[in-house]
Amino acid sequence: MSRPPARMAPLLLAALGALAAAGAPSPAHWSASPGPGQRGEFRAKFFERYLGRPAPPFTLKDLEGRAVSLSGFRGKVVLLNFWFSACLPCRTETPDLIKLYNLYKDRGLVVLGINTDRLVMAEDREQLLEKFLRIFRVPYPVLMADLKMYRDYGSAPVQPISFLVDRGGKVAQIFWGAYPGAAFEQAVRPHLSAASGDPPQPGRKAGP
Repeated sequence: MSRPPARMAPLLLAALGALAAAGAPSPAHWSASPGPGQRGEFRAKFFERYLGRPAPPFTLKDLEGRAVSLSGFRGKVVLLNFWFSACLPCRTETPDLIKLYNLYKDRGLVVLGINTDRLVMAEDREQLLEKFLRIFRVPYPVLMADLKMYRDYGSAPVQPISFLVDRGGKVAQIFWGAYPGAAFEQAVRPHLSAASGDPPQPGRKAGP
């Protein structure tokens, strides 16, 4: 997988320093599950809350201010990828998501990038997001998460975290952390091949 260009390192360090100075939760908090004694129970409850259940509905604005609703993609396979611009694993994962989208968009795959910068690094005022999008030419919609939607999806206890929503609108799989394109491809292909009313059975969990 590609790595972020070296010129981005100072920008990332500056952004992270600003976040720490502002008293915001650290990226380590965003990218880690609870402590060792709680990790398994926390993750199990998280998966139980979402897997096999209808994906929480939402309407968010894209980068041009247009409203985009999850309901508008009913009947398609949707991958919701939560990320923020200073997240190094998110940056590593993005090129593979772009390839996945370009490969399967004509077969009914929708990728929605759910950006959380306004919630977890508001002090940056989306400067790093602008630079991110200049480097990674993301072809799929990037939506700006609001607090309600963020909470409806469990406040993204790790980032990146991705929810695979089947053609019937139910959460079929959760990717806990960053994954290579091959893992996403293996997960989405059965759902793309399935008829709208007969999706594969949910319940798969992706995570270390």
